[in-house]
Amino acid sequence: MYGWRARLGVLVPSGNIVTEPEFSMMVPEGVCCHYHRYKFGGEVRNDDGLKGVFQAAEYIVEASKLIADVQPHVVAMTGTGTSFIGGYQYDRKLIEKMRAVNADIPATTTSTSVIDALQCMGIKKVSIAMPYLEEVAKVAVKFVEDNGIVVQDVKWMNLGGFEIHRVAKETLRQLAKAADTPESEALFISCTSLHTFEIIEKLETDLGKPVITSNQATIWNMLRLVGIRDKITGYGQLLSQF
Repeated sequence: MYGWRARLGVLVPSGNIVTEPEFSMMVPEGVCCHYHRYKFGGEVRNDDGLKGVFQAAEYIVEASKLIADVQPHVVAMTGTGTSFIGGYQYDRKLIEKMRAVNADIPATTTSTSVIDALQCMGIKKVSIAMPYLEEVAKVAVKFVEDNGIVVQDVKWMNLGGFEIHRVAKETLRQLAKAADTPESEALFISCTSLHTFEIIEKLETDLGKPVITSNQATIWNMLRLVGIRDKITGYGQLLSQF
């Protein structure tokens, strides 16, 4: 039977083309992912765009109800910006909403998963590389720092929408290196729409420290929430050691 170990319910922004293929690369045997989309195309260019980020939360309850039909063992709302945009309490409320409509099964978001990953690894100082516009990037920094982690440096690209999917691997690799500092204990690459899996271990070798990405942290947290602790190699220290 498919998903005999666990069925993961994954809520994906409607404009995201990266999360599904990246998740499929690394789920262990006996685990399957079931996806449903919520409305958010990813375009954030003005005040109306920012409203769209907040409005994404309005679709979460209905999406959670529908994904419940596959009887998942855990549900995650993916999309880093759509969960950190309102701060720590906003993110917690999103999780509470998902649990309320899914018989209180475990639930998480990408932003919470990143924080859980950093805390599990004992990371207290981090640098961040991200594609967002400046106003969104600053909210991301505040979210991380509000969770007790010092942000040493940050680099962003002032991109939105489908521009993010088109960021080349080498461009992202150089951005990550530019964000890193000697004081940072890890590097965080934020955004589930970035293609990161092929560069995580290369960056860890280049920088000599762990690299956390949005999709990587989300799948790691979902697996841990259902008690699966397989060591998955090829996608960084988080999955292979924690």
